[in-house]
Amino acid sequence: MFVSKPAARLPQLLPIMPTAPSSKRWLDRLLDLFAVLGALCILAVCVIMILMSLSRETSVIFKGGDDIVAWLCAASAFLILGQTFQHGGIVRVEMLLGAVGPRRRRVLELVSLTVCLAFAAYAAWALGTFAWQSWEIGDVSQGQIVIPLWIPQSFAVLGCVGFLLAVADEWLRVVRGHKPRYQVAHEEKLAAGDFGETV
Repeated sequence: MFVSKPAARLPQLLPIMPTAPSSKRWLDRLLDLFAVLGALCILAVCVIMILMSLSRETSVIFKGGDDIVAWLCAASAFLILGQTFQHGGIVRVEMLLGAVGPRRRRVLELVSLTVCLAFAAYAAWALGTFAWQSWEIGDVSQGQIVIPLWIPQSFAVLGCVGFLLAVADEWLRVVRGHKPRYQVAHEEKLAAGDFGETV
């Protein structure tokens, strides 16, 4: 009488896949959206500048190109603030922070982020109030193209709100004892041998 042996376990050919990373937070998605809008503004500036150059060689008049370029440049500068701050792209003084220990650095980070949070909140409130007043009184632009001023001002408000949320997020991370994202990004660059920003 033959007794069947249990089938030998096949060797695992494929490595165990790590757990899928958690989905992006709503704040990251919002800042990504603002960054995409800022990039589209820069692209629109390039297109308009080309059209304005071509219009000088033809009889076609491109009305209000300078005004549109100015609005788009301002919009792009504000819209990318949040993501730029989050990834460590804003200029920071690292000499003092790098010379102190981890505990003192955390205190200095918390103080600087608190000051930055206050300024970001004031900027968002001031620009929001300014845009609201422009909408209430029906203020319009004074250039070749007449549009309500609250429209271009709204992009500055959105950018400041995104920046405020990004600073508040980093402030909460430091309060909870974690490293801010921009510090982690800076350390990863140094670990990869990228010393361009430290020279």
